[in-house]
Amino acid sequence: MRTIVIVTNMPSPYQARLFDLLAADGRIALRVIYERMRAPDREWRAPTLAHEHACCGETPFERLAQWMRDSDLCVFGGYRHPIVRRLLKLRFSSGRPFAFWGERFGYQAPPLLGALYRRWAMRAFHASAAEMWGVGEMAVASYRREFGPRRRYRNLPYTSDLSGFLAIERGDAAPRAPRLLFSGALIARKGVDLLLAALERMLAEGVALEAIFVGDGPLRADVERLALRFPDHIERVGFAQMEALPQIYARADALVAPSRHDGWGLVVIEGMAASMPVLGSDRTGAAVERVTAENGWLIPAGDGAALEQTLREIARTPIARLRAMGANGRAQSLDYRVETGCERLLEAMLGCLAEAL
Repeated sequence: MRTIVIVTNMPSPYQARLFDLLAADGRIALRVIYERMRAPDREWRAPTLAHEHACCGETPFERLAQWMRDSDLCVFGGYRHPIVRRLLKLRFSSGRPFAFWGERFGYQAPPLLGALYRRWAMRAFHASAAEMWGVGEMAVASYRREFGPRRRYRNLPYTSDLSGFLAIERGDAAPRAPRLLFSGALIARKGVDLLLAALERMLAEGVALEAIFVGDGPLRADVERLALRFPDHIERVGFAQMEALPQIYARADALVAPSRHDGWGLVVIEGMAASMPVLGSDRTGAAVERVTAENGWLIPAGDGAALEQTLREIARTPIARLRAMGANGRAQSLDYRVETGCERLLEAMLGCLAEAL
């Protein structure tokens, strides 16, 4: 049995389920090295892990290095953490196969500065023919531009346990005001400021529309202020754990995710699985590659006028039409179930090993 090590950021709920499935599958022996076990600014409940794992800040480096030496393949999901860079250097020096799996480049630093930093931090990839696995076609395109043609690229999107969302039944299509859902951090990067401004103008005019805000963050006070002004139209739920989300999603008719930047955009897939049409931006994440006119709307990131215009369109759209669009989106979401992701990741890992022989 081939031993594979994955080095990644931290155990998010959706990644934990994926890695548990991989470990239980039996075709590989899986070990996961996490940079950290949780982030102080994240309220997600730490998942129980059923796969062998270690943490950079808690495990002696020699043990991590031994995992590198014992593995047939190592997949890196990051390059900034100093211990991860040491492990990457060790893996490169061994001459054994490794790959990179991540989101598209280009948000955390100005383009030129970011490219220069990656040239240094990812020099092992530049000096090798290691495979690059992008989370969506946008990520693959950014990798190809940066690392050139002499390697294999794969589109390997994230997946999640969508069973709770897929179980939602949408029966009632009686005429009424559509109910929007925003789910995520209440921050400007997610476009919350633009959404609040558009809703405030529209509700002041008497446009028939409602909205539920799920999440917490620096813009919470702005959401609460709008809810106080329009109590029959705006509801703030606050932060909710993953298992509570399907019940909330079932109460809404359309998902709004107007981010200025997201790497993946899991909320888009959740909304589709919940049989809702999705309003996203062209920077909400790789998941919007599946948003079409048949299942939602795409606007330019940061364009408040385009967001408001689309919200007005949704307000005029019959519930029955929103239901039909949501059904189209649900069909698209099936490719992102965690079971499908497990097979896709296994295929990539075993294919990478086969090509390295």
